[in-house]
Amino acid sequence: MKMTKSIVVNAILVLSFLLFSCSGGSDSAKGPIVNEVNPPAKAIGILPVNGEPCSDYEAVSGNDDQVSISFSWQEAEFAQNYELVVNEGSNEVYRNIFNELVAKVSLIRGKVYTWNVIAKNSDGQTNSDTMSFATPGTPVGNFVPYAAEITITFDVTTSDLNASWVGKDEDGDVLTYDVVVKEEGETIVEFNDLTVVSLDPIATSPSTLYTVQVISKDVSGNFSISEFSAISPE
Repeated sequence: MKMTKSIVVNAILVLSFLLFSCSGGSDSAKGPIVNEVNPPAKAIGILPVNGEPCSDYEAVSGNDDQVSISFSWQEAEFAQNYELVVNEGSNEVYRNIFNELVAKVSLIRGKVYTWNVIAKNSDGQTNSDTMSFATPGTPVGNFVPYAAEITITFDVTTSDLNASWVGKDEDGDVLTYDVVVKEEGETIVEFNDLTVVSLDPIATSPSTLYTVQVISKDVSGNFSISEFSAISPE
């Protein structure tokens, strides 16, 4: 009987050792845990309507020189909040963070402003495309040109980038354009004082972020800055 018990005990110990060995012994043999990163998608501006005099506004009580402009944008996937930025030419006139998809901003009458929304979360941030509008009222001097409406397409055969834009000025001034094309934030081509509204095709790399920046300039020295980004096909 003692021999039988000894055999049983030894068998249990061997079986336990085999099970422990097959399980890998410890968590150190497992691969590293990869945390998923989800930067926000791009927010899409709704109001004010791009490239037009603003029609959605209210008077500012006690200040006839200003109007309260309504801003709104579409929800961006993974965004936790949004930073609204408003510029007049190269001068930033307003910046604030919102948890909602709407905002009201008091601005001076008779001016052209550009704006964009930065979608944010703990994994990063993503800029919207630039939009522009004119506030109601008689301008002092010339209007700043509207931000150019930029279009980017990729050739299905060659994957070349094709960029074009539409410029507009409330005064009807003739415009010229400075254009910068960036690949993952680095400038790859640059043009100054263009009178055309498109570029020759530009070779691209697969699945890469390209940004086209257009500075619209009038004869009075006023200018606006517009950007549009797109990812090339795989």
